[in-house]
Amino acid sequence: MRAAERIHVVVFSFLVVLAWLRLLPPRRRLKVTAIGIAALAVTLFSAYELPLLLAPLPVSVIRDWLPASLVLLVYWQAGEFFAGPNQPFQDRLERLDEHIAGPLLRWVARRRARTWIAAALELAYVLCYPMIPMSMGTLYVLRAARNADYFWTVVLIATYSSYCLLPFLQSLPPRMFKEPWLTPLPHNPIRALNLYLLRHASIHANTFPSAHVAASAAAALVILPLAPWPIGALFAAIATGIAFGTFAGRYHYAADSITGVAVALLVFLAKAAVSGLPR
Repeated sequence: MRAAERIHVVVFSFLVVLAWLRLLPPRRRLKVTAIGIAALAVTLFSAYELPLLLAPLPVSVIRDWLPASLVLLVYWQAGEFFAGPNQPFQDRLERLDEHIAGPLLRWVARRRARTWIAAALELAYVLCYPMIPMSMGTLYVLRAARNADYFWTVVLIATYSSYCLLPFLQSLPPRMFKEPWLTPLPHNPIRALNLYLLRHASIHANTFPSAHVAASAAAALVILPLAPWPIGALFAAIATGIAFGTFAGRYHYAADSITGVAVALLVFLAKAAVSGLPR
């Protein structure tokens, strides 16, 4: 088994077991279990049975890309544990934002270019969705697909550190309630798109750390030593934009973004210490 496949076995099993240990409504418990069993079956099939049915190249490609779909299943599994905000925890995040995000957002709101800045931050945030497929595609273009498992190990551990904390640290995204200290940025069509996607595809709960930021930062860190500097700089810029866009648009708290970057960096450094940098 690849490292990414072992990670999925552990995470899906953990969430299934947790669903039966926690006081979840029966429907939610069964949903978590069904998703987990299905995902485990797909993971084990791709690791052990698929190589017996197909040639090595298509098997390798399928196993390279399969984690991109399984990430969504972990997200939906984790979302079933959300019961309501832990108010003291949420209040703490909000107080931190008043001091961290507040001055920055007020400064942006006073600029003449605030409309353009707001649109750029919203565009950066929407890039969190294609960021991971773009990164994997870049590995293929760079003829570095041999590092796919390295890539997924860093991205998955960083991302799942967020999802697996959701059952224990629960809060609502700040966009869902009024913040008296906030000077909102101008509305624009890209924000409307982001809000539409969140209404129809989100679990409507906040993840701490931000999984979008952690995954994007992790992907950029893996790409950096493999790509020519302009490509590496582009991915670093996108990841930075996502980190700022998440809290500027109030999709996450500033603490979510900061800890997301920190988790990605720690996971990348730990992996590099064990296996060396990707080549």
